This record gives sequence, structure tokens and C-alpha cells, in this order.
Amino acid sequence: MRPSLLHRAAALATLLLVLTAGGCATGTGASRTVQLAERPTWEPNDAWTYAGRRASGPYTITRKVLREGLFEGYPAYEVEAGDAHYWFTKRLGYLARLNGDKVVRRAIPPEDFQWPLQVGKQWSSTFTWTDAGEPERRTIATGIWVVEGYEDVKTPAGTFKAFKISRREMQSGAWQEFWYSPAVKSWVKIRAGGGPDGDFEEELSAYSTH
Repeated sequence: MRPSLLHRAAALATLLLVLTAGGCATGTGASRTVQLAERPTWEPNDAWTYAGRRASGPYTITRKVLREGLFEGYPAYEVEAGDAHYWFTKRLGYLARLNGDKVVRRAIPPEDFQWPLQVGKQWSSTFTWTDAGEPERRTIATGIWVVEGYEDVKTPAGTFKAFKISRREMQSGAWQEFWYSPAVKSWVKIRAGGGPDGDFEEELSAYSTH
């Protein structure tokens, strides 16, 4: 083969390698999907039932959205859970717990989730726990939040794709782990320890959303 033909063959081979490599890289990049969870909208009568375990034994609890309203100026959801009522912001931040008409615990300002959720996202918030009593007790806390992963979570209600979110309180050492599933608009699994409710774990056993 003459030198000019050799050069052309070499150039063609190089071009084919570049195109092939470029095609592979493009295919790999296209297959990488970034998972995001946008803020859910809860509706009245949305409900989630959980099978729980703690040191005192197993239990079942249903959390049901009663209505939308205002709590101390915050647009919020009122949620019934057993004998207690809770208020959560529209970003699902904890606002308050009530026994009957009495507020027994509130968080000021509320710890809002930072939507959309994405693996690797981190945030922190400093707030004050206010607990009813004589005298009223106030505790400053800083929560550190991390979206750790996106994984399959098996529960009595089924298997769900969920974002694993961890929370740690710097001052008290209290911790929680939440597995949030966009498919159910809430948690499919919760683990917690070191807080006023003690150590417990809950898994979704039934749900109804609108």
C-alpha cells in the first residue's frame, strides 16, 4: 500500500475510534438520571398507617390530614395522630403538637424540609423547642440534615423508591432517619433515638392519598 493510502487508513481508523468513544460517553451520560423529589401537596383525608416498634412493644399509629389552615401565621396542615394533633408547614416542617386544645410543644421557627430533595443535599437550621409546663421550658437546637441516598425500601405496604434523609441535633444528640417516597407523599419508614419520644422505628403498612 502506498504511503498516502496508509496515512488515509490510519486517519480513518483514528476517526472511527473517536466517534465510537464519543458515542459510548454520550450513552453513559444519558443514562445518568438525577432523582429529585418536589414538595408534596397534602389533601384533607390523606392518611398513612404505620406499624411501629419501641422498647415497650409494638404499636400501630395512623396519621391523617384533617385540614389546611393557619397556625401562628404559618400556612399549615393539621394532622391527627392517635390522641394528639400536630401542625406542619406546607414544606412539612414541624410546627407544634397539641393535646386537646393545649399546645404542649412547638418549634420556633419551624424546621422546614428543603425541597426539592436530591441525594447529597445538606442543610441546617437553628430553632427553639418550647415545651409547656410550669415553668415553660425552652431549648435552642440546631438540626443538621443530609439526603444520604435513593433506594428501594420494603415495608408491609409494599416496596417503594425512597430518599433516605438523616437528621442530627447538635446539642442533644437526638437523631432521626426518614425514608421519603414521592409515590405516597410521605415517609415509608422512620427510625429515631435520643429524643423525648425515645427510640422507635415505624414502617408504612397502609396509606390513602388523593
